[in-house]
Amino acid sequence: MVRFKRDQLAAAVTAVLAGFFSGGIYAQSDEEATTSQALEEVVVTVERREQTLQSVAGVAQSFDQDSLDRLGVGTNFQNLQNVVPGLNIADQEGNMEIYIRGVGSSNNTELGDPAAATHLNGVYIPRPRGIGAMFYDIARVEVKKGPQGTLRGRNATAGTLNIVANRPDLDGTSADLEVSAGNFNNFGARGAVNLPVTDTFALRLAGYTEQHDPYFSNASANSTLDAAGSEDVQSFRLSALWEVGENTSLYVVADQTQEGGTGYPGAQIKQALQSGYDFDDLDDPRAVLYRGTEGDLDSTHTGIMAVLTHDFDGFSVELSSSYWDLDFKQTNASNDGVYYPGHDDVNQENYSTQYWDTQSESVVNELRFFSNGDGALSWTAGIFQFDEDQAAGLMSLTDVAGIENWYNATEWVMPDVDGSSLAVYADVSYDFTEQLTGFAGIRRTEEEKYRYGTGGNYGFGFWAGEDRPESIRWGSPGFVYDGLSRDEYDLSKIDALSYLLSGIKSFGVDDNFDEIAVCLQDSDSCAFGSDMEGGYYGPQQQEGSYEEDYVDFRIGGTYQLTEDNMLFASIASGHKSGGFNDSLVDPNGDLIAIPYAPEKLVMYEVGSKNELTLGNVPTRLNASAFFYDYTDQVFQMIVATADDEGASSLQNRNIADSEITGLELESKFLLPADLMLDMTALWLNAEIKEGTMADTRQGWGTDLPIVDISGKRLPQASEFTMTMALSQQLDTSAGTFDWSVSAMYRSDYYLSIWNNTDYDLVDGETVIGSDPDYADQVDGYVNVDAGIGFTDNSGKYRVELYGANLTDITVSNKGIIDHGNNIRFTNLPRTYGARFKVNF
Repeated sequence: MVRFKRDQLAAAVTAVLAGFFSGGIYAQSDEEATTSQALEEVVVTVERREQTLQSVAGVAQSFDQDSLDRLGVGTNFQNLQNVVPGLNIADQEGNMEIYIRGVGSSNNTELGDPAAATHLNGVYIPRPRGIGAMFYDIARVEVKKGPQGTLRGRNATAGTLNIVANRPDLDGTSADLEVSAGNFNNFGARGAVNLPVTDTFALRLAGYTEQHDPYFSNASANSTLDAAGSEDVQSFRLSALWEVGENTSLYVVADQTQEGGTGYPGAQIKQALQSGYDFDDLDDPRAVLYRGTEGDLDSTHTGIMAVLTHDFDGFSVELSSSYWDLDFKQTNASNDGVYYPGHDDVNQENYSTQYWDTQSESVVNELRFFSNGDGALSWTAGIFQFDEDQAAGLMSLTDVAGIENWYNATEWVMPDVDGSSLAVYADVSYDFTEQLTGFAGIRRTEEEKYRYGTGGNYGFGFWAGEDRPESIRWGSPGFVYDGLSRDEYDLSKIDALSYLLSGIKSFGVDDNFDEIAVCLQDSDSCAFGSDMEGGYYGPQQQEGSYEEDYVDFRIGGTYQLTEDNMLFASIASGHKSGGFNDSLVDPNGDLIAIPYAPEKLVMYEVGSKNELTLGNVPTRLNASAFFYDYTDQVFQMIVATADDEGASSLQNRNIADSEITGLELESKFLLPADLMLDMTALWLNAEIKEGTMADTRQGWGTDLPIVDISGKRLPQASEFTMTMALSQQLDTSAGTFDWSVSAMYRSDYYLSIWNNTDYDLVDGETVIGSDPDYADQVDGYVNVDAGIGFTDNSGKYRVELYGANLTDITVSNKGIIDHGNNIRFTNLPRTYGARFKVNF
């Protein structure tokens, strides 16, 4: 038997890894090596304590503000997906929908929860609306991949994303101001002032503003409406650090952000598909036929957090508390889909659109105890408590409805939505030897949810009267929806028509619905004639509750082959909270809200982290192989609500069990002439192993085919992703030039579980075919960003030129694909400009 010594094993591991990357690396003599840089040690807090990235037993990425600017991300949160393999960020009507390695959630209603947990300064944010405007004056943004069920806890099955703001500095007064300008008439400014008030108390004030024209264009020949995608943002952040005593500190952060503009709804491509145009065949997928109602976004989010820390002998206590308030309103920019030849004119008098209203107040409290010594044992334990009160409304109006069309509106309004979570956790690590460290953690979570309100369709119609109106009109200029201001939500106390009217603050100049309402209530007072007869129906009561508890764990270890070579292995679990569905009527006539169980993900991971020298080139090579066992995965499907074949409801159900297998490689090379090359690669096989569901694209009845979805690839899961970034710093007598070029290749992926396949029911049998109406495949693409900058010798002045998405590729980050819809939400277009910064 051959026994490898530890150094021999380290050499073997690094040699194998080097084989993946060393094609472009060559050996040099000492005289040829001209690099003056060294591998930077990046400190992160992804595991609730400070440690270097190279010591984290798992895959994490971290970027500071300068790196984000140079890599083309800047303040655009959505562009972060261009530098993190396996990350997908879509903006659906103001909600940032995040997937990591094919794990995420597309349920953005008040009943849903994200699967990737977002944090600001380590504090959990339940609703990621508006988080994109927090990307300024930050120390770093951290992305940790895989379930974080013990350390971060709530809804972190995909992983975590943490934005860490710059803290006040006690050591000196400083200030900076940066202004920027670019295409789309972009203007931005951001800056910060750091002020030590005393030796133990400091303040920091940071601010950010940005305005730009719409990212979409209005292709309608007879419309002057502004397209979707314009933005007007103002944000500030005030933080304070007080060293109360030698062992006690208090850190407080208050922030507020206001967002305006024309919003970011999706664009319908179904008509283009029916006319024979693929998404990639469109000359400009952002050219949309806008009509009727102009988009309008009005969002404010305000937060305050405080962290009190006291160090005892051998351990510390941290008490943190935060309050988060979100008030989000958006009127979708009305459109008739994307432009294609022959589709260039729409009815500008059609005001059909959607009105969104989300209000959320959340409180997060956490008491944490953790070790602060240098011994072999490190530990943390604590209690996490979360409460959220929501009110949510959605009104979808169908204007210019034909007289035979009874479907005129859908409204879901929930004035009372409560959610809470309570968890206790403990996590320990122990150094058995200088080389071997083991770690383990456990967390028990209790979840409760409750919702009360109304939801469903309104229908109106007339069947008598010679002078009856040709169409039902509402939503024209001057129309104001305010469904959350009602006095009564109990439908047993109010009829459907009066209930609807109580949620309308004012009617528009071209509306006739107020007159129609009089006819439906009192035909003798009807402006269209006393012989008018008609009818109406409305939504039903909604009420539901949910309780669940579950346990998550992690266990694993690291083995330090040498000071620069580490092996790691771990098993970790995570849950995404379950919930309940829209109410159905059971055979006894009672309302029931069928619950669904939490999703569960268990990750098995092994890997290696290494720093070495290849031909005098300082090199970092990391690898991680992982397997996800993903069970009770939730999808939405149509279910019957009554014996009537037309009575159905879209419900969340535990549909599938999936498996995800992958390999992620990371590398960094410090090349001659101060060139730095970063490369990452992710291979992913994300497959549904077992599951059946109704085909929601075939209609809204209850006789839909139940199909087997086994073998389908999970949405947003590309099989291969690779990122590369090449950068350089050049010192001159006047200052330092720097430049960077980064690129990401992402192979094809799907937007839904249907994977470009159509199911149709013919003579009682399921026939598999192809239907372009339901196309959901996104072809592979390359994204390229670049930047160049100059900093003078004093470090006071800096100027930058930047460009993101230089090839102006348009791809779909999300799709809503069901009966009658193929709506796409896209990445950001090509942006470029200049920044000028002054440090005072």
